[in-house]
Amino acid sequence: MMKSTKTPTPILPNFEDCEWTPSVAHLFRRHFFLQTPMYFLRWLYAVFYSLYLLFVLKAPTDADMAWAVENTSLCMLIRPASNGRSDEYEITVDDCKLRATGGFQLNNMSMRYKKGEDGVKILHFTRNGEEISDMSQIFSFWFFYGTLSSHAKCHLFSNSLVRHIVDRDLKTLQESTYTSIPLHYGLLHSPISPLQSDGNVSSFLAVGVVGTRESVMKESKNMSAWEGHQSGRRWDLLGQESLLYKLFRSRRALQGVMKRHGVDQKLLEPLFNHIVVHSMDHHGAYKSSHLRFSLHPWDTGCTTYQAFNTNMFRVMLVRPNLNPPAPNTLRSINKPFYQDLYRELKNIDPDVAEMATASVMY
Repeated sequence: MMKSTKTPTPILPNFEDCEWTPSVAHLFRRHFFLQTPMYFLRWLYAVFYSLYLLFVLKAPTDADMAWAVENTSLCMLIRPASNGRSDEYEITVDDCKLRATGGFQLNNMSMRYKKGEDGVKILHFTRNGEEISDMSQIFSFWFFYGTLSSHAKCHLFSNSLVRHIVDRDLKTLQESTYTSIPLHYGLLHSPISPLQSDGNVSSFLAVGVVGTRESVMKESKNMSAWEGHQSGRRWDLLGQESLLYKLFRSRRALQGVMKRHGVDQKLLEPLFNHIVVHSMDHHGAYKSSHLRFSLHPWDTGCTTYQAFNTNMFRVMLVRPNLNPPAPNTLRSINKPFYQDLYRELKNIDPDVAEMATASVMY
């Protein structure tokens, strides 16, 4: 059994705590042999599938836009409309640190939409105080923010959580240590990382992120948009079949599973993001893979190459990409804790339960 450190590693939201250390060397080796080859195979698949998608893409509609924010982690930012109308909703970001290639800055944005018998209507969208009506560009802005800010926050606790589990040799949670730290190290430091906007990935492999690495790191720690958004009364705002309510139910389910298996409750928030929110966010975001828009939110159109680049990004980085030889899904792990959690999630959302992984694997 691995000896615990005298000073336990605190679980802090730190995306950059992904350097190689002796205690996690085995995780880097495992990642290199089991995960790295799959990235290259996946890229070949992504090229052909992205070419196919060019023939079936369609422009996003108002309903697509509302569905996208309600079925990803962005749903936690949705609020009742300030005008008091029960059929209208708002989602607002007042302080954003994200920067896009080309010197563009996203400072704030806001959207109000209506849902009723006549369908969904986007009533108002502004970016940096400027009103925008083009739906593809509106979708691009929320996709940009959702992937590089909202989703990035799902990863925040993973590194410290993994070190915490390793330091204490917590056998119950061993599978929750796989891949996360070396994955983050590759994203931040590899020359072929999609976060290296001027690197080989962006230049030759068509999978580059349009947000700058520095701004993504800064925005990942910016919680201003989430302040005051944890009130329990908001979980059923969109109905009990919504992702928002499923997140609430899943958190309670995870809490119960942890109690039954003697897992420290202080790990609830890190494990909730590490396993549940991360998996649900990927699942929801990829459901919009049939929509045509540019990854760069300041593009006013979407050329064929821009659409291809968006396809590549979604297949490589957004799609829940499971490694068949080592999927690390809850379902595939024959241990009481993970099987218990799998059964609980299956009662809440069977589709997510099937692809939910014990750690941040992609």
